[in-house]
Amino acid sequence: MGIPWVEVAPTLAVFGVFAMQAYMLIGLLAASAVFIAMRTIRQGKGDNYLPPLSVIEHLPNGVTQRYFRHTPASEQRYWLN
Repeated sequence: MGIPWVEVAPTLAVFGVFAMQAYMLIGLLAASAVFIAMRTIRQGKGDNYLPPLSVIEHLPNGVTQRYFRHTPASEQRYWLN
């Protein structure tokens, strides 16, 4: 459909959790908010911006040093605007 999976997967997950609890309208509103937030976060960046970013940030230091050799450890990184 032309919508990146990086935006669709969290949206469907949030809606699915609320739908299983029979809160369809609240789920639709929460899923819409997640979709808009994801689209805003990755605005101007590629489709593969968020998954590697979240993997690098939340993996242990030993794993990231083995697979991402040129990336510093998560506790040594700075986010600059």
